[in-house]
Formats: sequence, C-alpha cells, structure tokens
Amino acid sequence: MKKMIGLVLLTVGISLTAGFGAVLSPDFRSATAKAGEVAFADQAVEEARETYCSLREKFKAGPADGCEGSAPLVENTEGLSQLALRSAQLEVLTSGEREVMVIQISQARIQYRLAIKKSMTRWAELESMGTQGPVPRLSGWYSSAGVGFIGGLVLLIAGAWISRKAAAAQGDAEADGPTAEDFGVLLDRVREAVGTLQASMAACSAPTAADLERFKGELEDIQKGDLARLCASGPRVTARHGVEGMASVFSPLSGAERKLNRAWAAMVDKHWPESSVSVVGAVAELDETIAALDAL
Repeated sequence: MKKMIGLVLLTVGISLTAGFGAVLSPDFRSATAKAGEVAFADQAVEEARETYCSLREKFKAGPADGCEGSAPLVENTEGLSQLALRSAQLEVLTSGEREVMVIQISQARIQYRLAIKKSMTRWAELESMGTQGPVPRLSGWYSSAGVGFIGGLVLLIAGAWISRKAAAAQGDAEADGPTAEDFGVLLDRVREAVGTLQASMAACSAPTAADLERFKGELEDIQKGDLARLCASGPRVTARHGVEGMASVFSPLSGAERKLNRAWAAMVDKHWPESSVSVVGAVAELDETIAALDAL
C-alpha cells in the first residue's frame, strides 16, 4: 500500500513539475507571441511582393520597386533595424505612386504597401517590449508558476522517499522469510561450490566423456540453485546499498555468471581447455564480488 502511495505521489509530482516548469513568464510569453505575429507579417510582405512583381511581369510593366531586374527598395540596409528598414521601404513605395499602371498592378502595389505597413507596426510593437533579462524572466515565471512547481517538487521528493522506504521494507521482509538467506552467505556458498568444481577439473588431467557429463551436471546444479537466487536478489541489494552499491557487486557477479555459462557451453561442445579457463575466470570474478560486498 505504501509503495502504491509513493508511486502515485511520484507521478503527480513529476507531472506538476514538468507542467509548471514549462510555463513562460507573462512578459516573455507576450514577446514570444508578438514574435510569431511579426513572422507572419513578414511572410505576408514576401507574398505580396511576389504577387506584385509577377503582375508587373505579366502586363510587361517593366521591373521596379525591388522586383527582379530593378534596384532594391532600399539599397543601403547596413545598420538598419527591421523597423527602420520597413519604414524606408514604405516611404519608397509611397513616393512612387505617380506611375501610371493597370488596375491589377495598382491594387497589388497597394496590398504590397499595406503588408509592409502592417509588418512595420508589428516590429514597432515587438521592439517596444524590449529584451527581458534572466532575473526578471525568472521572477515573472515564479509569480505565475512557482508555487505549483514547488508543490510538485515536494510531492516528487515525498513519493520517491516513500517508495524507497517501501521497497526497503519489502526487501527486508523477503530477507526474513523462512526460505531466505543472507546475500553474503549465498555468495560464499557459490564461491565454494565453483572453487570445488574448478579443483576437481584441475585434478582431472585426461577427462572422459563421462567426466564432462559429471562436471556439467555439477555446474548446472550451481547455476540453477544458489547462483540463480543470487542473480534474482538485485532489488534487495539495491534497497539496502543503493544503485551504486548494487552495481559494484553485480558487475563482477554478472561476469562470473557469463563465464560459467561459457564453461557449460564448452562442456556441451566437449571443449575441455575452454571450459577449464572459463571456470577459473568465474572463480576470479566471484572473489571480486566478495571483495566488493565486503567494501560495502
């Protein structure tokens, strides 16, 4: 029950911190929205320009007003802000309205001028907002989402703590069961069994097929018995010694398991040298495991 409560609190805490953490400060949110309006207004300027220039080309009115083949609306743009650039473009289009044009080109030119004027207005609004520094942005975020974020963080920490305690209690309960044994006792017994197997194999200078089958049976008993129980006790070790402690113990232990699996496969293939080397390597890995557990 406590573990379920911890997981619920942890889930709610993660959701709240993620949701409120993604909230923008009011001023920055307004500036971001205004920047989107500016982007759409600039896109409308380009579309209006393309329409205007294509109509001039269609009616053979000749290139002008920055269309292909003519000088740009504003030749020297170095150092100009976007607002100043739009203002200069609008001034050029306004001063050139005396040209006699067909109605379609005239209307397209008006739409082009209006698009530039709208873009200039949006740029003026955006520049008037200024640039918000990190401290005001953080202050604005905290005023609108800080309480919710801190509440979610408290729930997250509480849920993690409760879950950890519940997992530790569950591990202790399993360790105190009628069939449970201490991890160190199991590890010592596996080391002794593998050491005995290694000594028996070393004493057998000319193994027969019957010897291989006998050694393979002894190895299978170790793999299916105490070694399997050791490998399944990872959650208990994690609950007691933490993830780092579990990793320091299970890294050499998993190496020993792999070498014993390799020894079993070599015995099946009747490859005596490889099986002997693998068992010796497993003994060394188990010694490292015992040393790591003693260090904890």
